[in-house]
Amino acid sequence: MNIFSYLFPPLLGGVIALSTNWLAIKMLFRPHKAKYIFGIKLPFTPGLIPKERSRLTKKLAEAISTRLLTPEVLAAELSSPSTWPLPDMTIGQAMASVGIDIENAEPICKHLKIMSDKLLPNILNAASNITELNPELDAKLAELTYAIIDENLGSIAKIFISKEKIYASIKEGITGYLTDNEKTHAAIDSILSDETVSTVITEKLYSLNIRDRLSAFFAKEKHAIERVLSIIAKYVATHIPIQSMIENKIAAFDVAELEDIIITVAGRELRVIILLGGVLGFLIGLLAVFL
Repeated sequence: MNIFSYLFPPLLGGVIALSTNWLAIKMLFRPHKAKYIFGIKLPFTPGLIPKERSRLTKKLAEAISTRLLTPEVLAAELSSPSTWPLPDMTIGQAMASVGIDIENAEPICKHLKIMSDKLLPNILNAASNITELNPELDAKLAELTYAIIDENLGSIAKIFISKEKIYASIKEGITGYLTDNEKTHAAIDSILSDETVSTVITEKLYSLNIRDRLSAFFAKEKHAIERVLSIIAKYVATHIPIQSMIENKIAAFDVAELEDIIITVAGRELRVIILLGGVLGFLIGLLAVFL
């Protein structure tokens, strides 16, 4: 026997095995649709994945949602503060990025004024009952008033003057001033229209770094934030239809697009399978020569 008779069987076995593995992988996806001749559907058409697409999609979505993206895993990720990146920019830069003029503080003062007008009635109502709502404050004000009277009035004068009445008059004056709607409005208007406020807003507020401020707040209120995030994450995770979302997403892929994705992800492994088939076919052919 010449050398060709020794090489031909293993080479033929390698080529056949290489070709059949390549064809088998192609037949997973191709043809994308069923083929017909004279109205008779050809066997092995469409390919395995297009043919079983509905069942495979459902099984894949079920496996991902029950083993990988479980509500517990999703909740744990969502509740981690590290999941939420903080923007490294100032408040002014953030406002400028959405088209808000950061050089003009007037709109902010205007909104603050609107808010103060809405909140003012509640504030004034609370101010009118400030001492009744805060017994400790009432006691401290009374104590301070009595101390001033004792220090500044002689013993004879105190016989004719009631400290309680003086304190009642002072308290009435304080609450009357606090609840003077017109004066309070005028004071708020004056503050919000003052150039100092605009300067503070434009030079101080706008220059605050969002990430630095939020990082400091997160560090200070770490446990509270994690607790709130955990509650929200658990609710969201248990109400997200993960399985149906995955099914719908995969079903929306065109078969050719799905093939490209799988080949991109597992292309190297598929090529190795083809090559290993060729090597195995060569070895079997070589073994056949010596048997």
